[in-house]
Amino acid sequence: MDNIVKKCLLILYPYYPLWGWLTVTFLHKPVGFFVAILGLPVAMYYLANSRKQMPKYLVCLMLFTVYSLYSVFANNSMPDNTSPFFFILNDASLLACILFIILENVEFTEKEMNRLTRGILWIVGISLVVSVLQMRDTSIFFNPNMEGGLIGLGEERNSAFSIYSWVALNSVSVTFPALIAILVNFYEPKRLVFYIIFLSAIIVPFLNKGRAFMIATLVVMSQLVLDSQRALSKRVTYVFGFVIGIFFLVAIAGEFGINIQEIIDNRILEKDSDMASAKSRLTSYSVFMKVFPENPVFGVGPKTQDNVIDLLLGEANIIHVGYLAYLYYYGILGCIFIFLALFFLLKETWIVGKRSGFWGSFYAFLAFAFGNLTFEYFVFSEMGLVLAVLYMRYYGGPYLESLKPTELKVA
Repeated sequence: MDNIVKKCLLILYPYYPLWGWLTVTFLHKPVGFFVAILGLPVAMYYLANSRKQMPKYLVCLMLFTVYSLYSVFANNSMPDNTSPFFFILNDASLLACILFIILENVEFTEKEMNRLTRGILWIVGISLVVSVLQMRDTSIFFNPNMEGGLIGLGEERNSAFSIYSWVALNSVSVTFPALIAILVNFYEPKRLVFYIIFLSAIIVPFLNKGRAFMIATLVVMSQLVLDSQRALSKRVTYVFGFVIGIFFLVAIAGEFGINIQEIIDNRILEKDSDMASAKSRLTSYSVFMKVFPENPVFGVGPKTQDNVIDLLLGEANIIHVGYLAYLYYYGILGCIFIFLALFFLLKETWIVGKRSGFWGSFYAFLAFAFGNLTFEYFVFSEMGLVLAVLYMRYYGGPYLESLKPTELKVA
């Protein structure tokens, strides 16, 4: 059974956004819905037959999933246009639990991991091409069902969401940095492909115009400079390479009709909106301090109440700081579970990095943690994070077992 499961995972990942396009276009349902239906019995089988101790992060995530679903029904927060069956099977936390249970019980070989890494490289290349094309024609491979979400978020439809809009609007901001975090652990500057990865890490976030996306990508790229195992000359080269990449982006932008200065002024520096986005964060802090004491333990459920929207003064329709938003929604009790899940993932990926030298998974989750300082999106089932757990399991298990004792890193 393990081989069949692994083959299915290798077909599904890292081509998840393309599968998302297929299921939305032809079956009119998100890809996660079908993965949950097919994966749930597999996960239950592994739960019933596994002799391994369940990791702490997964226990916490499962507890949060149960709590969050209970909170939805207890607070009558389920959308009107869906059924309980579809809503539960489309729950992102449930999907993450299903996938992580499966990943904790299958072991990939070196050959399979190499195949997976090549697939990630291809998908990053496709992401780059589609992001550039979307700046000329916004309809190219963009999910039209997301238009309403863009209006609700106050976004202009001239940002590049690349191939990830077929999964979710914020998917690109979580998954793409995670993919870059994985790839820079495999390819060195001696190879041309490294510069493609490097340019992708600069161009795709910039064209997306999302500050959280840019910050997340900077976090994952920082591993090239912070890794003490690398020679100082290499780390300096990475810094210069990043600067050169910026100049290269500016040089070619005009050829594609992209106004770099306008993006910097209006989106990053917010000169046209008088720092509206930054002000919305400050307002979110103020509003949170007013409303959180009303339901500090259990929260109000995953729906922003009308009084909070009024207090936000039209600057946002949610508390625009992820950790505070979740404390408002689920209270201290619910957030203990999800915040601990993130903490244990960071801890475990750190240990794997220290022992094996593979830091991709740690920086993927670190970028995720930083990203949620500015937007509310604790979706662990995102493709990039699922792959980060897969690589964490491989480098924390089969890879370490293949090394000689003298090759192990000092934890």
